[in-house]
Amino acid sequence: MKRLYLLIFSLIVIFTTKAQSPTEFTQNINGVTITYKIIDQANRYVEVSAQSGGVFTPPQLTFPEAVYKSGETQPYTITKIAGGIFNGTLGQGWTAGDGTVTITFPSSLEEIGWMAFAHAYDVKEVDLSKCTKLKKLEGLNFHRGKITKLSLPEGLEKIGEHVFDDNKLVSVDIPSTVKVMNGGAFGQNPMLKIVNLRKVPVVPISDLSIGFGDSSPLEGADPNLKIYVNTDLTGLYATARGWSDEAGKYIEAIDMNATGYASLYLENENFLVPTGCTAYIITGITPSGSPTTPDQAVVKAFGAGKIIPKQTGFILQGAPNTTIEYRAAVTGAEESVSGNMLIGTATAQEFSSAGNKYYILANGGEGIGFYKQGTRDGASIKLAAHRAGLCLPDAIAPAKGFIVDFEAARSAGQTTGLRSIGTTKTSGEDIIYDLQGRRITHPTHGIYIINGKKVLK
Repeated sequence: MKRLYLLIFSLIVIFTTKAQSPTEFTQNINGVTITYKIIDQANRYVEVSAQSGGVFTPPQLTFPEAVYKSGETQPYTITKIAGGIFNGTLGQGWTAGDGTVTITFPSSLEEIGWMAFAHAYDVKEVDLSKCTKLKKLEGLNFHRGKITKLSLPEGLEKIGEHVFDDNKLVSVDIPSTVKVMNGGAFGQNPMLKIVNLRKVPVVPISDLSIGFGDSSPLEGADPNLKIYVNTDLTGLYATARGWSDEAGKYIEAIDMNATGYASLYLENENFLVPTGCTAYIITGITPSGSPTTPDQAVVKAFGAGKIIPKQTGFILQGAPNTTIEYRAAVTGAEESVSGNMLIGTATAQEFSSAGNKYYILANGGEGIGFYKQGTRDGASIKLAAHRAGLCLPDAIAPAKGFIVDFEAARSAGQTTGLRSIGTTKTSGEDIIYDLQGRRITHPTHGIYIINGKKVLK
């Protein structure tokens, strides 16, 4: 009997001790009482498990980096916000609020539960920029509200269906790490005019919505929506599951330097020369035949509206220090780029081969032109992704770099000799040199340079 009493007393002590050491505690943030639940005592992690009050003074809800339990000096960190706890409370009940509240989240956050901030009609801004541990957003996290500004973190990999749908977003920058954007992720944002996917290296997977009807991630946006995508991806977006609904809205862009000239190469799609720009290819070098006279490049210019075929290296001229927008994977007649000696790559790559010299476009000592790269002495070049360089046979390759007079080519609007130095090609006349650079009128058998090309007669 004594043993039974002792057992009962021990159980009472245990339950009493547990009641006196709760796993939850509260904190007041701008007039809102937040309840934290300890989910990992060893690592001192907590979950935001409940709230009450719902009135912000001032209109800002900033979840702290560290929270403290009364009587303890060591902080806890927030890693999770439970589902539904702010659903319908950040507004006038379930009706439209004034859209003035800014919510800022801590860097420790790893998970936001289903519909945690849905129907947030008082919320105008959501700042998740510090949350680099947050890998996914799903389950209508911010469904239906008045969000006009959104900051997403690098490290985010998934934006699920209808996470930010039915809000007032105007523009969105998508982090480079995003791999999945499901149907309706940003749906029904009728003011959404710009979505920036330029940093995203591949087309994100888009599973269509379940239970909400099939939809693209951006359905219901402004009719004039512009979707900026990474280089050479327009065609892939236009045919990808979920994304094909937005075909015709995809735009690529290139950042011009201070010279206003840049090389470009698209592997998968053609290129529409944009308004205010000119594209160029190099079709050969005409040797001058004199060591004191510069060799002569042969260039072809393409004005705005012309379509450059895919897998063509070319030079683009546009306004210096601007971002040039262009359309790719367009329909229409493509220009002939026969004889182009510019080479390019879709990925960073080094080029070298016996019997050839290589040059890159640069603003060198003589101005804009093609120069040997670094200490390579023309034996090779290293190109960044979607960039182009010049490959010339040894027989016609200049000993040093050479200037290209793009202005003359643009004015001529057709293939022309540059710099107006030496003999130029007239209509119907072939310019022929032997391998020693001597002008030949009547070639016999052998190898010659004809109109800048090596030819075996």
